Amino acid sequence: MGNILALDIGGSKLLCGIVSESGEILAKALAEFPDGYGLSELKTAVLKTALPLAKAFSPDRAGAAIPGLCDPKRGLWVYAPKTGIRDFDIKSFVSEEFRLPLYIENDVNACAVGEKRFGVCRGVDDYLWVTVSTGIGGSIFSGGKLLTGSCGNAGEIGHVKVVPSGRKCGCGGLGCLEAEASGSAIAAKYLERTGKKLSAKQIAGLAKNGDGESAGLYREAGYLIGTALACAANLLNPECAVLGGGVAMDFPLLLPGIQSALGSGLFSAANPRFSVIQTGLGYDAALLGAAALAL
Repeated sequence: MGNILALDIGGSKLLCGIVSESGEILAKALAEFPDGYGLSELKTAVLKTALPLAKAFSPDRAGAAIPGLCDPKRGLWVYAPKTGIRDFDIKSFVSEEFRLPLYIENDVNACAVGEKRFGVCRGVDDYLWVTVSTGIGGSIFSGGKLLTGSCGNAGEIGHVKVVPSGRKCGCGGLGCLEAEASGSAIAAKYLERTGKKLSAKQIAGLAKNGDGESAGLYREAGYLIGTALACAANLLNPECAVLGGGVAMDFPLLLPGIQSALGSGLFSAANPRFSVIQTGLGYDAALLGAAALAL
């Protein structure tokens, strides 16, 4: 078996890589879209960024982590709310341009598959994978298999309601976890409380340097994440929940709130081993997940 061409397609970037069967990233190339992108811009970026890697390493298959809804069986990118891309036959596009078979999944599902293949869940059959980034998404492994649901959309923990009549979410609901505890939510709350516009990463930096307001926001976000995780654990009985995504890279800031929420919300007698841990794949979780799909 040869190397894999992996595509991590995000809301504002495209990360391409060549990954070995053992999970070693042999090369990477990044294209960024600070003002967003449409389908034509994405196609151009894939060719410009990934073709040189493919020519240099001659992969024999490809995998792609898709932001939004997709149909893995047909290789179809169904819909991405952020970009508006809809009904894109990405499998045919990559197959024709690169002469490679392509395997796709929703990006969070891909991360969960990557964690099973290369990360901290190699010996775990029942776990949740939750990405905490600009938004919040989730995936479920049960009995060693990805649980997809009737429409392929299982695991949407970001739309569990954690604050009654809370902040307006992009889905149209109120008080969703994504609207209350994502990176965007942390930044919005900080602006409301201090009048200063900072990113979640900048706020995390302040929290690490002892700023009480910033640390309090991360603890609050952690508590809400823990509340949703307790509900999911009580329902699904996983061994652990793995957190990834940009905000989760500052896992120690979230953990006190998470532990507090689990202390009051988890049915511990039924979930005696349940723990919340950080991804072992870091920022490359989706890239390695895309490779794992092809394997």
